[in-house]
Amino acid sequence: MLVGYIMSIGGLIGAAFARSAGELILTQGVIFSVGGSLLYFPMMTWLFEWFSDRRGLANGILFSGASAGGTVAPFIIQALLAKFGQKITLLALAITLAIFIAPCFLYLKPRLPVARAFSQPKISTRFLHAPAFWILFAANITQGLGNFIPYLYLPIFASSLHLSSAEGTMGVSLLNAASAFGMIFIGWLSDHNLRLSMIISSLGSALTVFLLWGLSPTLPSYTIFALTYGFLAPGWAVQYSRFASATVEDEPSLWPVLLSIFLAGRGIGNVLSSPISTSLNHPWVLTGKTSLVYGLEGYGPLILFSGTTLFISSLGAAY
Repeated sequence: MLVGYIMSIGGLIGAAFARSAGELILTQGVIFSVGGSLLYFPMMTWLFEWFSDRRGLANGILFSGASAGGTVAPFIIQALLAKFGQKITLLALAITLAIFIAPCFLYLKPRLPVARAFSQPKISTRFLHAPAFWILFAANITQGLGNFIPYLYLPIFASSLHLSSAEGTMGVSLLNAASAFGMIFIGWLSDHNLRLSMIISSLGSALTVFLLWGLSPTLPSYTIFALTYGFLAPGWAVQYSRFASATVEDEPSLWPVLLSIFLAGRGIGNVLSSPISTSLNHPWVLTGKTSLVYGLEGYGPLILFSGTTLFISSLGAAY
């Protein structure tokens, strides 16, 4: 975790002095991201040690912290960029993270002794023979393909509606605010009924994309979409601890391994969603032929792809 902390801060500092797109990708895109993973992941695995009956709720609260920060961060970053530029903004972010994260190390620890943790037996791969694993894994990657598209295009979509940059930023902020509450709710529900929480998150977000994003190109619908989608879709990830226990309920030593696999699968889906959405974002048969968002520029194919993948991921509840 300490290495991740140093890499995260160093990545932002390096990005502040980047002179090319390649340097920015290396520092903020790679170093900062890898550092964040090294810093974040151990906390998630420790949840298996500290929580049992309310593990989903604990996971939801942990994830909601990032969303809560994302509620105000867009406005702060936008103001800093406008007044001071990229270099000062990135340095300010690095200093802020360094100050606020450092004290947390005093309280972060596993429940099990370190010596005992290192004496764990060799990792079993029997989960690869469990049908539940492959169903959940496929559903997870599929959800990742569609989940990130609204995040990517929400600010651009606001511009297409001729909304101001402040209103576009507001949409991102509202989505993050709603996701903070949604993650806690989905996490709590997964502790009681995992299949139901999966259906509410995936099917609910699919209907939100098809109906709220796709049908009405207005500021009120834009706002309602951001709130509803934020409450439902991001909560999918807080269920991973329950995915793990549902796959191999009688072998807790495999749960952190499965957690990392599900996280990696979501990452694969999110990475692939960017080039896929770029290829889909072009005029199509309904462009200019309807007042709905399906006919606005190239958003129709994006909405159909995002909504369809989210809908398909709901089939994972059949594990």
